[in-house]
Amino acid sequence: MSPPSNREKIIDAAMSIVREQGVAKLTLDEAARCAGVSKGGVLYHFKTKDDLIRGMVERLINQCEALHLAYYEKEPEGPYRWARAVVRTGFDPNGPASDKLAGALLASVAVNPELVGPLQVSYERWIERINADSPNPMLAGMLCMAMDGYNFERILGLNICTDEQREQMKAFMLGLLTSDGAQS
Repeated sequence: MSPPSNREKIIDAAMSIVREQGVAKLTLDEAARCAGVSKGGVLYHFKTKDDLIRGMVERLINQCEALHLAYYEKEPEGPYRWARAVVRTGFDPNGPASDKLAGALLASVAVNPELVGPLQVSYERWIERINADSPNPMLAGMLCMAMDGYNFERILGLNICTDEQREQMKAFMLGLLTSDGAQS
């Protein structure tokens, strides 16, 4: 495996800063210092703090995509395969929603809606995949929206459900995607 590029080192450093100190403490200078590169090295890859935040959002999207694909490969073929992968990804304790970085990036996106662009593109692709293998796209869409709500609960640290309730919810949702009633 090759060593990470400067771009990846900078994103890693920025993510560490945000996790440990919050997004308000993220500056290009601090990212350069933590990454061990010059400010010019940071500016080569990221012209602004928003560009760096966009890079972090893209990293989280890529992590989520990799998890979706890993679960998709494990799922048996058949209807709702993508929706089942999304449910499993959402309940994964190591998924992107478990990273406290996600909350900080959500706040950044709320302050600057232009940063949501990469997420919109990914959601469009994910919805297209889910709809393509779902006999009942409304059911699949409803469950995916429920997963978004669950992910926001985790991102915000609300912890509304117990571990047992989460497992029951996951089983219930997967059951809806495999039962005969899901076909109508």
